[in-house]
Amino acid sequence: MEDFFQSEFSTDIVITAGVVVLALILAKLSSRFARGYFDDPEKVYRSTKSARRVAIFFTIVTTILVWSPGFGDFITLLTVIGAGMAIALREVLLSVAGWARIAVYSTFKLGDRIEVNGVRGDVIDVRVLRTSLMEDGGWVNADQSTGRIVHFPNSWLFEFALYNYTRSFRFIWNEMPLVVTFRSDWKAARDIMQKYAEESAVIIEQQAREELRVISREFLIHYSILTPFVYVNIDQNGVELTLRYLCEARKRRGSEHALTLMILDAFREHPNIELAHRTLSVIPRNDPQFEGLPIKPPRQE
Repeated sequence: MEDFFQSEFSTDIVITAGVVVLALILAKLSSRFARGYFDDPEKVYRSTKSARRVAIFFTIVTTILVWSPGFGDFITLLTVIGAGMAIALREVLLSVAGWARIAVYSTFKLGDRIEVNGVRGDVIDVRVLRTSLMEDGGWVNADQSTGRIVHFPNSWLFEFALYNYTRSFRFIWNEMPLVVTFRSDWKAARDIMQKYAEESAVIIEQQAREELRVISREFLIHYSILTPFVYVNIDQNGVELTLRYLCEARKRRGSEHALTLMILDAFREHPNIELAHRTLSVIPRNDPQFEGLPIKPPRQE
């Protein structure tokens, strides 16, 4: 037992264990200090995350130095570790690279609404290997939260397209279709939809133009028309009127709800506008158009 504690190998083990314990204690104390000193939850979160990262970095560097007493051994150890990680830990390395990309290029930040590989939500946590979202969409209509927290590896940033709904330009185009019958006054219906959409879009249009002016310095974006517009199309059940308007990404469902209420109230007061629905025509067998055609008898059960 005495020889064990006097050996160089056992000394390195004890030092490494001590460093790990010390790092854990410092991270825990930093977290308690942050909760006691800051009232803002965001500041507490950022302080705790920074303390954990410093503790991890300190532990890794100290462990490598302890187990590599000479400079040559240190370089050799790093080379071996790097080669092994490149082969066995490809996904992990890609996730670390993805985290570096997020930190350097500000691909997204906390609070942004993003979508990657079909996973969509608001960013609530960014770690070295993964990013966490408060999911929205899914089985919930429009863009509202499902209450689930979903995680995806940062390596996805190199494999799939990233959609950011709120960075630089926080507005999106939304379309709201309505179908009126062929006998309805579709022009009046179109004018009603256009009127209420324009009334709701005055402030949003001003904000959108200002943000476009700023973002155009970084991206080649040309939006000459930001006002709402109603497109007209022939549907099998009537005349389809599709209202296209600009709204905030997080307020798509709320804006559509408000516009729908106003438009339905206006349609109800107009005598020549009625919403269309699918119809089924039933023609009796003795109708003249069936004369001379064989009629299949009903199947016997």
